[in-house]
Amino acid sequence: MKISTAPQYYFIFLFLVNKYEKEKLQRLLQDQLLKDQAFRTTIEEKIQTIENINDVIDYINKSYRLGIPIAKEIVDEIRK
Repeated sequence: MKISTAPQYYFIFLFLVNKYEKEKLQRLLQDQLLKDQAFRTTIEEKIQTIENINDVIDYINKSYRLGIPIAKEIVDEIRK
């Protein structure tokens, strides 16, 4: 009896599409957050008051569920 592999490929395809859409939405949120002056002010204050920059990155990651790399990009952008 031969087992079809088509359903497996279908789930892999759906997984990749879902991952792509999630990353796309995270980038859109990142762009919107960087345009928001209140957000920028909050992060600037945290950068000045918190000694460890990784804690600021962690705060963004946990608050907005963007992932560490995107949170780091946000901190780097605001620090410029």
